[in-house]
Amino acid sequence: MSRRERHGWLIVATLFIALFVVFGGGYNTAGVFFDPMRRSFGWNSARQSSLQTILALTAGVTVPLFGWLLDRFEARIIMTGGTILAGCSMVLASRANSFRILAVAYMGLGAAIAASTLLPAGLVIANWFKERRGTALGIATAGTSLGGMAMTLIAARTIEAAGWRAGYIALAVPTFLIAAPLTAIIIRTRPPDQQGEAASANPLAAGLDLGPALRSRSFWMIAAAQFCFSLAGAGGTVHTVPYLIRDGFRLDYAAQVFSITFAMASVGKFLMGYGADLLSGRVALALTLAMAAVGQLMLLGARHDALLGGYVLLYGTMSGAPLALIPMVIAESFGLKRFGSVSGLTGICITLGGAAGPILGGVIVDSGAGYGAAFLLFAAVLAAGAVAALGCSPLKIAPAEYQSPATD
Repeated sequence: MSRRERHGWLIVATLFIALFVVFGGGYNTAGVFFDPMRRSFGWNSARQSSLQTILALTAGVTVPLFGWLLDRFEARIIMTGGTILAGCSMVLASRANSFRILAVAYMGLGAAIAASTLLPAGLVIANWFKERRGTALGIATAGTSLGGMAMTLIAARTIEAAGWRAGYIALAVPTFLIAAPLTAIIIRTRPPDQQGEAASANPLAAGLDLGPALRSRSFWMIAAAQFCFSLAGAGGTVHTVPYLIRDGFRLDYAAQVFSITFAMASVGKFLMGYGADLLSGRVALALTLAMAAVGQLMLLGARHDALLGGYVLLYGTMSGAPLALIPMVIAESFGLKRFGSVSGLTGICITLGGAAGPILGGVIVDSGAGYGAAFLLFAAVLAAGAVAALGCSPLKIAPAEYQSPATD
């Protein structure tokens, strides 16, 4: 293995840790804070859900900016700053005594997640890998799921022992002590042979400029698939644990089910990332979303062991794989020239879906329709996302256009 290959896989390991700590702790733990905070403040489900909506909206507003910055500045600078911001936001949340302060904390957390997790990870891996890009993306993004599994258990046990405020502190500590130092030391946007003028002659760094990308069908199909995946995924992240509790399960058991689901998601990211290297990102993404829709329906029979197990196995395996596959579809459809900017703009739809899912589920529950109606909606949205994914097409343009000079 060459020195460049070793450095590439070291970067994958570092991205895995960053996503484990920041995304796993900052985003995927919302469910275990839901009931303790709602009881503490006396809020209804919709208001508690709106904190996750604030996080998602902030991420969506800021992700195009961070995408633009990533096309122009070193990823380690942006990622390290975002990681530190995530830790500070969690500390602020732990001290909050009002919805306003919590909203500010969740705004900071949303910006931090946009700056330091999926967007820069996709760009960095797309630059460092070609033949095994899907596998590398699968390994790195497995950090979000395994992080969700571990951080959910850590937060749940801390909450039970010392309250929800201590839960936030438990999540903040590793962002300062582990994730921030590693990203500052290890992460590099691209290999040395793609720096400066070398990048313009390297096919890995070529692709469509932003204008042609925005006019393509693939851009809008990717955006639609991201919206559907995010709406259903965010809604499920917030409402699965409360649903299981209201269905008769204890908090610790519901948290364990959710944690196992995250563990299965990490396996699915690796499997579907490897599958994308064989089938293409587009086909792998469509299959993933379709199977996730079936798995989501199984949750409605949670009182039956077979259906609950089927949900954990099928939905769990497929639920996180789009995080690994979408960057690959973007690279296949547009190249890498404006990968950060294109990812940032399509990421707005991730934000819109992530903002809509939790609060929409909360409104449905508060209306009296129940969690069954909410999860039926999430399954239908996932199926629609699978159809959108099939509408994407690989990049097909003339070599002269493919290697056209960058236009800022």
